[in-house]
Amino acid sequence: MKVLLVTGRLAEGIVKANSAGCDVHVADVDVAAFITEKHLSSVDISRYDLVLVPGLAKGRWRELERRTGTKVRLGPIHAYDIPKVMERIGSVELSHEVPADRLIDMNRERELVELVESVEKGVFDINGVEIGGTSRMKVVAEVVDATELDRDQLAGRIEYYLESGADIVDLGVPLSFSVEDVRRVVKVAKDCCDAVSVDTFSPRAIRTAVESGVDMVMSISEKNIRALDHIEGQAVVVVERNVERLSWLVDLVRTKTEKVIADPVLDMDGFVPSVLRYAEFRRRDPRTPVLFGAGNVTELFDADSIGVNALLALIAEEVGASLLFTTEASPKTRGSIRELRIASYMVKGARLKGTPPKDLGMSLLVLKEKVRFPEAEVPENCQKAVESKEFHRDPLGDFRIWISGDRIVCSHEKACVHGKTAKEIIDTVLRMGLVSRLDHAGYLGRELKKAEIALKLKKNYVQDEELNFGYYERDLKDENSC
Repeated sequence: MKVLLVTGRLAEGIVKANSAGCDVHVADVDVAAFITEKHLSSVDISRYDLVLVPGLAKGRWRELERRTGTKVRLGPIHAYDIPKVMERIGSVELSHEVPADRLIDMNRERELVELVESVEKGVFDINGVEIGGTSRMKVVAEVVDATELDRDQLAGRIEYYLESGADIVDLGVPLSFSVEDVRRVVKVAKDCCDAVSVDTFSPRAIRTAVESGVDMVMSISEKNIRALDHIEGQAVVVVERNVERLSWLVDLVRTKTEKVIADPVLDMDGFVPSVLRYAEFRRRDPRTPVLFGAGNVTELFDADSIGVNALLALIAEEVGASLLFTTEASPKTRGSIRELRIASYMVKGARLKGTPPKDLGMSLLVLKEKVRFPEAEVPENCQKAVESKEFHRDPLGDFRIWISGDRIVCSHEKACVHGKTAKEIIDTVLRMGLVSRLDHAGYLGRELKKAEIALKLKKNYVQDEELNFGYYERDLKDENSC
């Protein structure tokens, strides 16, 4: 296949260095993203099978393709990704709207999901959710103290859990509860989702939940074994740290229901021995589905949950777990449901492919990246920046900025604007004529972008305060002091 790469003057060297044997045309423009179909009007592209234009270029590429009879498609955003695109050029239909690198990642993600779901066959199902067998590990998300929430609060929490990727919603029942509240929360949950679990040691709460239509019961142990009298075919999670006793309990519960799940208990205090318990149980019993309590670790670990959940999911896959149990009871574990959902596909797909969980189209990279692009040198005539200490109030007034839910709010005495991105808010504010000074507009842009970053990372935002990035900030200060 004969391919022409189109770029601008500034990126010429980088594109040629990564051209992968393709021809390169340098358009009469500095910035590659500003290239349009007009820059190719004098170029004979008919001798090429494919013309790749910069990934962020906004030309009328479909029209040019129709007029010339030659495929004109978006290449990658970064020239360093050209080789990656060329490797898959025959297996991916490139787009007029989506940059090639993003399209390839989207295709990889779709292929991963299709691969994982093609082997979705469990030992049994919980109201349609396949459990165990060859199926992907399912995410069980607990609503802590569910009976203390009103209908709207509970429904909102469940909706968020489902949007985050929960396969089963678990209703945590506190030590102090009323039978009426248990009935109420189970009904609310069943109205919102298909697979509902109840988490309690109380036989009375278990009986009420079963009568109300719950699909799974957590947690049965020797201490509340009489609660088995209330089981009517629901899935049951059996909890026991001693592997031999756990096996005995599993056999006992199986006399009441075929849907038995073992939980050898993941401990933060004695983490490795608890993981070995899982491996030992799986060696003794290759078939019974196993629940892996990831939330037992993330809630007790002052570390970002993203990497912790990824590693826990990998360990869980290795020891043959079938369900990943978590909650989002604290701000530091916010996002754990989504993280475990993504990780469940990554580790299952990696096992099916026989590869490490990388380059799959899915990732849990947030603050770090896989590739560091080479950086341009600082020009010799570049002036060192100096912060101005002067302050001049904008005569049109000030702004207050804060985050509310999934929105950024920007309030002025003449108007209040809300949105999800800094750009849409600043564009609206400027269009409304609420800013008269350039320094004020610059300040507003900085603060809104900080708010947007805080929103995406689920961090606190306080106007005029820097975002807290922990040891990253300390490292940066150390670098600046050298």
